Parts: sequence; C-alpha cells; structure tokens
Amino acid sequence: MAHRPVWMAAVMGVAAAFALTAAPVRAASSFQAGAASTDVTPPDYSEASDAAFVPACGTSTAQVAQLWPGPRRFAFEKPYVDLYGVGRYAPGDPYCDADHTNRYEAPYIAGGSGQNHWPTAVEPGNGPAARAVVLAAGGRRVAIVAVDSIGLFNVTIDRIRARVAQLDPTLSSVFVSSTHDESAPDPIGLWGPDGSDLPEHPPTPAATSSGVDEYYFEFLVDRVARAVLAADNARRPASLDVAVGSMPSNTQSCWSSYPYIDDQSMPVMQARDRGGQVIFTLADVGTHAETLAFSGVPSYVSTLSADWPGAMRGAFEARWPGSVGVELAGMVGSVETPTVYEPRSAQVLRVPGALHGVAGNPDGCSSVYPEPSSGTPVSDAKAFIPAYGQSVADAAASALEGGHTVAPTSLQGQQESLCVPLENNLFVAAYAAGLFPDRPRYSDPGCTVQTSTPSAAPSSPRAPGAPAEAQANWLKTNVGVLTLGPVQLAYSPGEVFPFTEVRGPIDEAQMPFPTNCYEPVSESFYCGTPLPMTPWVSAEMTKPYRFLVGLGEDMAGYLFPPGNFVGSEGEVNQQPWLAYETTSKNGGHDRFGHGHSDDAESVGPYAGLSVTSALQRLLANDGTGSHVLPGLYVDANGHLSDSPFANGSFTGAIGVEVVPASGRAPRKLLIGSGATGWATFDAQPDPGTAGTSLSYSVRTGGVLLSSGQPLLVDVFAGANALGL
Repeated sequence: MAHRPVWMAAVMGVAAAFALTAAPVRAASSFQAGAASTDVTPPDYSEASDAAFVPACGTSTAQVAQLWPGPRRFAFEKPYVDLYGVGRYAPGDPYCDADHTNRYEAPYIAGGSGQNHWPTAVEPGNGPAARAVVLAAGGRRVAIVAVDSIGLFNVTIDRIRARVAQLDPTLSSVFVSSTHDESAPDPIGLWGPDGSDLPEHPPTPAATSSGVDEYYFEFLVDRVARAVLAADNARRPASLDVAVGSMPSNTQSCWSSYPYIDDQSMPVMQARDRGGQVIFTLADVGTHAETLAFSGVPSYVSTLSADWPGAMRGAFEARWPGSVGVELAGMVGSVETPTVYEPRSAQVLRVPGALHGVAGNPDGCSSVYPEPSSGTPVSDAKAFIPAYGQSVADAAASALEGGHTVAPTSLQGQQESLCVPLENNLFVAAYAAGLFPDRPRYSDPGCTVQTSTPSAAPSSPRAPGAPAEAQANWLKTNVGVLTLGPVQLAYSPGEVFPFTEVRGPIDEAQMPFPTNCYEPVSESFYCGTPLPMTPWVSAEMTKPYRFLVGLGEDMAGYLFPPGNFVGSEGEVNQQPWLAYETTSKNGGHDRFGHGHSDDAESVGPYAGLSVTSALQRLLANDGTGSHVLPGLYVDANGHLSDSPFANGSFTGAIGVEVVPASGRAPRKLLIGSGATGWATFDAQPDPGTAGTSLSYSVRTGGVLLSSGQPLLVDVFAGANALGL
C-alpha cells in the first residue's frame, strides 16, 4: 500500500542482552547453525534513560528532567519544553539538540497514511524484534539477520556490520533484511514533527522535518549486532530441512498497483541439531506487514508492533519450543494485507479474474481472486495479526513435512554495491527538505563523489549507460546472493513487484509503456524502442531451493521493470512518461485504466532493471540457471496465451509452444507428450491450483520435460517470437 507521509552518542541505559565475548572459531567439518532473537522495541522513558543527554542538556539526569519537563513516552525522545501543552513535542517547542542534528528526534512509527504517528503503546508480547541466524559450512560462517522495520537504509546496515565486526571480526559476512513492518520505529526519515501536532491555532507556522532518531539507531545497531554474536555462540552441528510450500489456502491476495501478480510460493528452511532439537525455522513470505498502520483505528496506528511476522514467529516457537522463528520479506511490492478467512479450512480459489473490491479486509482490499464459497473474513486488525501469522506458520510446517533433509558442505556469500539514478523528483525534493539525513547522494554514476547540494532531476530521456550529465543525482544501493549447498537466497534492496523477478502472464503488449515513446495526438505507445524487461531472477538462480528476499541489504523503494512505470504524480521529467503525464486524460492511471500509486515511492523507472541486472551477474558466478526458451501456453485448439488459465477463446493450457534457440521451427510440448507436468517459476514441480482440477497454477512458469528437467517459458519474449 502506498505510504503517504506528510511531505509526501551513546546507547541509552538499557541492559545489554548478550555477552561481549567474541565467538570462538570452531572447526567447520560439518554444517552448523545457531540462532538468537532480541527485542528492538524502544524502552519506556525513565529519568535514568536521560544519561545520553548529559551533559549537553543538563549536569545530571535529574537536571535534564527538570529543565526539559515535556512528557516523553519512550526513551530516545529528545528533551523538550511542552510550550503548547499538547502532551508531546510539537514544532516550535524548545528542545535540547544534544547531538547537534538541528532536528527533533523521537522513534516515530513508520508507515500508514496521513500525518506522522507517535507511538503511544506497544502490542503486548509482540513488539518489534530482530532475529539472527548464523550458518557455518566449508570453513565459512555467515549471518542472516531479519529486523522488524519498514526498511533499513544501507548506511544503517553498514553500521550493524561494523558493530558485528567489532564484536567478532572472524564472521565471513552478514546479510540483513527488513520484514517491512510498518508499525516499527521509522529508520528512514519520512515521518517526523509536523503541523498536525500543533494546536488548532498555532502561534508558529506548521513544520515538516525528518524524525530519524540517532539515539534509537545506536540502540538498534547494538542490539542487532549482539543478537548475531549470540547466534554464533549458540552454533552447533545440524541438518537442514528445506521445502517450497504455498501460501495459506484461507488467504486472498490484495494489490495496490498494476499488475496483479503475486508470489504464491513460500520457501521454508529449518535447522535441527543432532538431538532433533529445532534451532530455527525460516519462512520467506511475500505480503506487506502493515495491518495496524493502515487500519484507520487511532489506537492501532499509534501502537508499536511486530505485526503478523511476530505472530508467525511466535507460532513457530510455540510449535518447536526452544527454537527461533524467522520471517524474510519476499516479493511484497504492491501485495498488500491479504484477506484471511476463518475457519482455516476455508479455500480461496486462486484462479485470476477481474480486479474487484473485497469486503471485510481490515485495511481495504482489491483482488483478482474470487471470494471463497464459505468462511468469514477477519475484519479487525488486531485479530488479523494472530490469524494470519498462525495460518502462515501452519502452511510452513505443512511444507516441511514433505521437505528434504540436507547437510550443506559449501557456503558462499556475495555482496555488491551498485549505483542507481535518482530519477524521482519527489525524492529529490525530500533530500532538499533534509528528510534523508543519513543517506548520501552522489553526483557521479560511480557513486564516488558525495553531494549535499540538491540538483535538478533529469530533463531528457535516459537509458542505462547514458552519460553522467544526463542524470545529476545518484544513490548507492546493494544486492546480495547467499548460496548454502542446494539453497540460494537472492537479496533485493526494496519492495519488489513479484513479476519483476518471477515473471508471470504479462508481455510487452500488457505493459503500460511498451516503448520509450508516447505520441499524444495518436495516443501511440509503440513509436519508440521497446523498453527492456528485467532479468528473470528466479530462473537465473542456480540451486533447487530459491529464496527471493525483498527489503534486503537496503531500502530503495518499489522495484519494477521500466515499462511498468507511469509517473502519474509528476515524478520524472523524462520521456515517454512526461508526455503521458502532461497530455493524458487518464487521471493518473495507465492506458488500461489501472492505478500506479506505488510509482511515487520508487527511485525511478530504471532502478528495478539496475538491481536485477546486478543480481543476474552475481548469480552467474554460482553456475548456470534454469533452461529458458521463448514461448507461450497452448490450448487444445492451438490457441496461444501468456497465461495457462482459460480466458476468452483460450480454453486452458494443455502444454506450451516454444521457440528453440537454434532458430528451428516452434515446437509444441504437450503434457503427456514431450512434457510430464507443469513447473513453477522457480523450477519446482507445480502443485496445481488447490481446490480445482487444474494441474497448472498462478505459480506456473513452464513444464517438466520427459527427462524430468524443468523448461521455463519466457512469455514476454514468446509473445513477439510467436506473433501473439
């Protein structure tokens, strides 16, 4: 769901959770795993927590409280005087700028729409947390960290890695991602003091500024680093169970932006020690964590919470006592709070149809899947959190029952920085307003020269590889690939629209902008060069068990192919989007009438291409991905389609028609004749559409050949190759 913020040093006196002792380097003759968790909820305010503001704000904690008596609910809020009597800081209140940032700092809640959200409470037993797993194999040790956060910038992640290195310099690498929790403290800067906190007739003008809280960052960084250390200290010989499950059958996906494609796969892995004790259970889930933030209930939107990932982790830990539950955000771009039906036996048929509104969702829902024939939606946001968390945990546990046990002997981590153009005018304005105080911009495409001076957004068309002068703003971001025996995790730095990396039933003709030209008079979208599609990341992956991790290594906003960008809010000055925005009568929608609210929260149209191309390069270092050919699905009458589902004259797929790379004539591979079954987009056997007789599904990406090997079908290229 598009987030709509207003604009559009020392750790506090909190007891350390873990010992400072560096982990011993153990012999890595076998696979080992350890896990730990830590609370990253801001502690309650106390006079003792004012030690961080001594001596800048007073000679003692007592004097700080006396001189700056403004009420503070949590630690890490800067001391202030409640001049307006509103019970919390408001613009114009005097405050002690102890760290000289020239802004008021407090742990504002990230997420939701409208004004900033001051936290007033913590959801009992489900406050924001972090989970750390350390894996060892082949003489290397790597940490996987998941933090309850809307998204950590790479500069904050670098601070976590630096702190880990201080505590234990022998760890090979640390991979960090966020759960995209929109009820956690804001680490970005889009939420902060504004005019909504002022009385009705303020004597001073309204203000908007970043609320990034450096004091909370110190706390967060230290807590997370110590969790990594604790996980390493808990490391012991283990085996790994791996499976690729499906999203719970009683859940109905919802979307905020076109296209309406989701990732129904749910990869899961679980480590057990030699005594059978579960060490950790990790699930990769592709939905937003925004339940309370978008509920519209004032007491909910002001509550700090781990949202449903916390409930899912709790369900894992209740099922396997003594273990640690971990949730990785998958391809969450545009895939919002789903509708959950009770009882859990309710069956949502995942057969795509027209987009329609769904009643009963706590945050509002538009879906292409039909409502189930029975079942009641969980409409209260607080009730939704345990209901969805438990459903996801049950689906993951069910998948593990049919999983495979492996003992990895190799472990390889690759992490790479890349420089992407900052094309979004709104983000450039945010920099000018100081809303991203910790994240640098760069004036060159190599991201070597930092700039603090806002510069103009690009005014001319730009394609990848264009001269630096065509794009004055650049951001450094990060990608990563972690390969553990037959398991591979690809980290993308943002909210990835699923079709960006797993494809789906979409071709050039269905893209909002198929080419880099739009001619307003004739309303032609085909007057230029085709805009490139992003690499098919799930097909490029080289191991059987493929985890696509979003919000990983950075938070760079929404990621999608260039042709899916519309820029309906004036985000860019480039063609073809500028011509469409200034001359179109579609009222901010694309040429098909679909909304694109998430465009405003993307770095720009080319960021997704840059990220997936970088991942493609890293994956190539690990070997060869799945066999892919251009092609389409074929029905019994010989009709072709980019989707296996029946639609119009297409009666449903019985196989595929592919174009061999050698230039030979197209070839049909029918189920039972040349193919033995369907394959998912990540080259697994397709389980079919639950609740129907259909052997294909929304996860279908190709076929299983008679040899048993998967052949994935690129329908984006196939539509042109076969003349669809």
